Amino acid sequence: MDGNRKITQSSSKKEVIYQEIEGEKVPVTQSIVKPKIEGAIITAVGAKDSTIKTNIVQAIEAVTGLATHKIQVFEMAN
Repeated sequence: MDGNRKITQSSSKKEVIYQEIEGEKVPVTQSIVKPKIEGAIITAVGAKDSTIKTNIVQAIEAVTGLATHKIQVFEMAN
C-alpha cells in the first residue's frame, strides 16, 4: 500500500531587533507559527433558523477554508 503524508507548518519572521548585552549587540528574532484549524463550533442567537445557520457555515468556510462537515453551528440560549 502506497501512502503519502503531508505535514504543513507556516512561520514567518517579522523583524530583527538588536539587544545590547554587556556592550555587545545580540540579534533578537521574533517568529509567528500559525496553528492549523481542525474544526469550528459556533453558538449564535437565531441559529435555529436553517437560513441563518447556512449563512454562518458559509461565512466560517470562506474565512477558514474548513470543509462544511467540520463546522458545527448551535442555537445560543438566551
